Amino acid sequence: LPVELDELETGHRREGIFYGFMILLQKMGLALALFLVGQVLDLAGFIERPPGGDIPIQPESALLAIRVAIGPLPTIFLIGGLVLAYFYPISQQVHQDIRLKLEARKQQQVDREEKPQN
Repeated sequence: LPVELDELETGHRREGIFYGFMILLQKMGLALALFLVGQVLDLAGFIERPPGGDIPIQPESALLAIRVAIGPLPTIFLIGGLVLAYFYPISQQVHQDIRLKLEARKQQQVDREEKPQN
């Protein structure tokens, strides 16, 4: 997909760069999400359990924040991701065309290497 398009445009395979960037974005997104959930729980009045102490009774606002964080919120983000994926500009046909062009380019390189030099 993006790797093949990049290879078609640049002539280089750079999967490592794409993979590394994807992992970096995942880690940054996870860190931001955990920070925001912690802040929202704090604002909602979540009571932390002291080490070795009894489990505190949470206020209704904290329980509601937890319910929203594990139900509707991930669903909204999932639907948003599906919408973005639907509008992704590289369709199956475009991907197939890119792969055919890459195969043709590789075949031309093989043919040039096999052609005897006079």
